[in-house]
Amino acid sequence: MSKTLQEEDTNSTLFYARNEYYIGNFLGSVNFVLPEQGTASTELLSYMYLSYLAIDSGRLVASYVKENNETPLLAFRYMHEAFEQPEKIEDILSKLMDKVAIDEDETNIWHIATAILYCYNNQFENALKILHGSNNLESMALSVQCLLRMNRIDLAKQLMGKMQEISDDHTLTQLAQAWVALSTGTEQMQDAFHIFQEFCEKYKPTPLLLNGQAVVHIGLERYEEADAVLREALTKKHNDYDTLINLMVLAHLTGKSSETITRYWDQLQQFFPKSEFVLGMENKSAEFDKLCSQYSVQETLTQA
Repeated sequence: MSKTLQEEDTNSTLFYARNEYYIGNFLGSVNFVLPEQGTASTELLSYMYLSYLAIDSGRLVASYVKENNETPLLAFRYMHEAFEQPEKIEDILSKLMDKVAIDEDETNIWHIATAILYCYNNQFENALKILHGSNNLESMALSVQCLLRMNRIDLAKQLMGKMQEISDDHTLTQLAQAWVALSTGTEQMQDAFHIFQEFCEKYKPTPLLLNGQAVVHIGLERYEEADAVLREALTKKHNDYDTLINLMVLAHLTGKSSETITRYWDQLQQFFPKSEFVLGMENKSAEFDKLCSQYSVQETLTQA
């Protein structure tokens, strides 16, 4: 997370822990850090804590990082608290912003954690303000994600180009290219597929990489291939959020039975009851029921 790109030692624990986190192999990242936990640097520990948060094991972060911690690692405890108590997220963001303003943080942890939490709260513009002007590839990659969520593909492409100028072969630069290609659609989606496939072969398939491939297959109407890839993703993690959503979408597109679609929906509600997708679907369902009720009343009155 250092602010300037330096020559990386590809034999270092930090390199491997960082890269495993980027490709979505969160347990792999943790396993690289654990043997050195007692003497690990703040930056190395940050990838273990980010990975714990990614696999819904934030309680471990809270056990390792106490409230009186004086290092930037405190940011991950704040993130865990925000995920556990969404009603307190604005207060927690305020604490993080205070740290961003006054804390000298060579690891860039405060900035990344604050931006991630803003994204979690759908405040993408605020996240971009935190990350603006940074030449750190992690900050730039996160900015690309924000811009894509805001449907600013044009700006995302520009920023991706700057990442290529810094390090074209870097994992984050390659992933950013894939994200932009997916958002652009059509012929460029195949370019994204090749990037995900290359990482699967170079490292190992993860739900993140496999879902990237599945989205390409779905976008190009290769539904059988998408189903096979998503089935493989389920073997990596049976309750993966993105996999369940993509399976539900694919079931709709291929005319699967309502029972199949309902099964995926029930799993999403069970494992991710407070997620953006589930809450959004529930709100739309409630609005639809309300409109149906109003229409029914109006129809009754008309007939009377």
